[in-house]
Amino acid sequence: MSTPNIIDLAVAIELECAALYEVFGRCFSGRSEVVYFWLMYAEAERYHAASIRIHQTAFAGEPMDSLEVGLGEATAVLDEIRSMRTGFERTPPTIGEALKAARRVEESSAELHGRTQFFKLHPHFSELFAKMAEEDRAHRDVLTTAEQRFGA
Repeated sequence: MSTPNIIDLAVAIELECAALYEVFGRCFSGRSEVVYFWLMYAEAERYHAASIRIHQTAFAGEPMDSLEVGLGEATAVLDEIRSMRTGFERTPPTIGEALKAARRVEESSAELHGRTQFFKLHPHFSELFAKMAEEDRAHRDVLTTAEQRFGA
C-alpha cells in the first residue's frame, strides 16, 4: 500500500469525523432529536469528503505543489479523531463529553484547513478549504449552544 498524500488524508479526516458523529448518534438512540443532530453533523462531514474528491478529480493532471506539505499534522489529527471514536465506541460518552469532543474536532479541522499550507496546492483547493474552515468554525459554535439545548 502506498503512503497517503495530503488529499487522501483530508478525505480520511472528514470520513473519520463522520464515523465519530455516527457513534454519538448511536449513543443517544433514546433521544431522537439528539440522534438527528449527530447524523446531520455526520452528513456534513461526508459532504466535505465528497467535495474534496470532486475537486481532486476535476483538477487531476494539473501541476500542484508538493502533496507532502502538512502530512505530519494531518496524520496526527486523523489519529486523534480515530482514537476518540474507538474510545467512545468502548465507553459511550455523556452528551456533554460528546459535544466537547466534537468542538475539539471541529476546531482542529478548522485550523488544519485554514492555518496551514495544507491545501494551498491549487487555487480551487484553497477556496474550498477556506469555506470548509468557515463551516467548521460555525459547527463548533453550534456545538457550544447545543450544550444548553440538550441539557449537557
